[in-house]
Amino acid sequence: MEREKRRLAYFYIAPAALWLLLFMGFPIVEILKTSLYHTSYKGEVFVGAQNYTGLVGDDIFLLVLKNTAVWTVLAVLMNVGAGLAAALLLSRSTIICELIRSSLILAWATPLVVAAIAWKWMYNGEYGHLNALLLSLHIVDHPVQWLTSASTAFGGALFARLWTALPFTTFAFLSALQSIPVHLYEAAIIDGTTAWQKFWYITVPLLRPVALAVLLISFIWSFNSFVFIYVITGGGPANQTQIMVTEIFRRAFGYFNFGQASSMAFLAFLLLVAVSFLQWRLFYKEEAES
Repeated sequence: MEREKRRLAYFYIAPAALWLLLFMGFPIVEILKTSLYHTSYKGEVFVGAQNYTGLVGDDIFLLVLKNTAVWTVLAVLMNVGAGLAAALLLSRSTIICELIRSSLILAWATPLVVAAIAWKWMYNGEYGHLNALLLSLHIVDHPVQWLTSASTAFGGALFARLWTALPFTTFAFLSALQSIPVHLYEAAIIDGTTAWQKFWYITVPLLRPVALAVLLISFIWSFNSFVFIYVITGGGPANQTQIMVTEIFRRAFGYFNFGQASSMAFLAFLLLVAVSFLQWRLFYKEEAES
């Protein structure tokens, strides 16, 4: 009986699985195929794994790899940390919290390109609103060129990315917090636990499944944050803010080196698959233990 149910389940999901396999598998195979060729205006030449081995000694690629790691880690930590903190603060049923929760929809509903352009205007060194605010508050004495320094350009793009990603993380944690039974906290209060103990021994364990899912989604979105780097910094100055996805675009459509760009894209795909598999294993282990 159990085997028949499993076969029936496989039969129902087979069309969707086949469509996904064709829809996603064909581009992956094409990227892998293209990565084995050197492309130029004259045509294609088969070079095998040369595009992959060439990346090892590519200083720009190594810089991009470092930038991508720093960008992704900081973006994930900021997004998850700020989202959890905001969810804890906004979990109260007050008018102010409800107004703030409603206003978060504006950031979530704003198209990414529009948000990136708006933040780029704010960071403008001559007429940006950020400099105007800091000058009016006498925090700085002269306008700051935010996008000409690697550290400020990188941080500015990160903050703009956080502004658009924070609503999703906040609402994900909010929904998880509201699903925690109230009687657990009431019992903890009777036992004389502190606020930190309630958070660590009740809130954190029950938020763990949602946190794992949010971490994975945040990692993938942060890794693929093409818009904010491309629009706000353009990868500059001197490739100091260039990340993997923008470098792939630059090599493919700037230098028309589709072979090398495809090799970078395939490596990025393998990395995301590995992270997704690790997250799935952690989630499966969590489900088995519970």
